[in-house]
Amino acid sequence: MKAALTALIATSLLSTTAFANNFEQHRIGLGYTKTSIDLVNAPLAGDWGNGFKLEYGYEFNRIVGLNVSYGKNKDSSIAGIDGFNIDGSTFKLDTDIGYKFLLGNFNIKPYAAIGLANYSEKTSWGYIQEKWSDSSLFLGLGVRGEIGRNIYSDIRFDYAGFDGDVWDDADFDQFSWTIGYRF
Repeated sequence: MKAALTALIATSLLSTTAFANNFEQHRIGLGYTKTSIDLVNAPLAGDWGNGFKLEYGYEFNRIVGLNVSYGKNKDSSIAGIDGFNIDGSTFKLDTDIGYKFLLGNFNIKPYAAIGLANYSEKTSWGYIQEKWSDSSLFLGLGVRGEIGRNIYSDIRFDYAGFDGDVWDDADFDQFSWTIGYRF
């Protein structure tokens, strides 16, 4: 009888722990990204190209998540200058802090993000070619919606300031919209 009672208590405690921690989840998504740059010491600012974004995320609970993403941007007419080609990429590692509101079959999490971004680009204008790469701390705001058990959509705006050799000081804005799968 004592062994059966001990087994029953142990089983109920294990299932309670598993039930209490059901907000842990992985997610992977693909989306759209738009990059804008404002060069602080030069009169050049504006759209720096559109592209795709690939992201992986892990939710520890309803409040804290970890994100890793790669984005690609390209354009051939920057700030009204035709023939100015750009090919850029962004790698980000960040954490988001917010609160996931459970609304039945739809959940929503507004959040703020902080992390590290590495931006690299190759530019060309005629015969002139430059390469540039820099890392910076970045801040972001976003909203992630979850539909059902497996589908999510994330809308996000990130800001970073870079001090590069080629472009000197640059304010970097990036908008992204991602749709993905949770597991």
